[in-house]
Amino acid sequence: MEILHSFLVGLLLLSSIFVIFAENPVHSVLFLILSFFNVSCILLLFQVEFLSLLFLIIYVGAIAVLFLFVVMMLNVKVQSSNDLSFIAPLIFFGIILSTQVFFNIEKIFFEPKSLINYGIMFDSLSNIDIFGQTLYNNFLVCFLIAGLILLVAMVGAIVLTLSFKSHRKGEIFSRQLSRSDNFLSFFK
Repeated sequence: MEILHSFLVGLLLLSSIFVIFAENPVHSVLFLILSFFNVSCILLLFQVEFLSLLFLIIYVGAIAVLFLFVVMMLNVKVQSSNDLSFIAPLIFFGIILSTQVFFNIEKIFFEPKSLINYGIMFDSLSNIDIFGQTLYNNFLVCFLIAGLILLVAMVGAIVLTLSFKSHRKGEIFSRQLSRSDNFLSFFK
């Protein structure tokens, strides 16, 4: 089980690096889908089935496919990436993040938490019931904001694909009604 977990975490790190450094935006979105799938598999290993299925349905099924359609629709040209000016800020923020993790790793992982004891609060509920109670009671505002963001993304995709200058051909009803089966004799 540990070997599978290590493999999935390594594949997740590798695919997330390829999301950033892929030159083709379509390949970048495909690596994003692979990273979401890896996160879903890791959550399944931790026996958090509901969140695992939520990642698959929402992130892979909706958001990543929406990104893929938008990237394909915008017709983004592949440019040569000879400009490496983004490397210096990336290294700078990486060093800041690693020092923060280094100085706070003991506090994050090894200090006992003095927060709400969820074991007493949710005594006989299953995983999905606990998740629903926590989501709708404690994090309702975040849940509503996420719903609004998805609504804006959907409206944005519809507006991007909407063509205001489409010319529709009109139907000529008299031509359609005057047709008979005589013209079919040519195909017999």
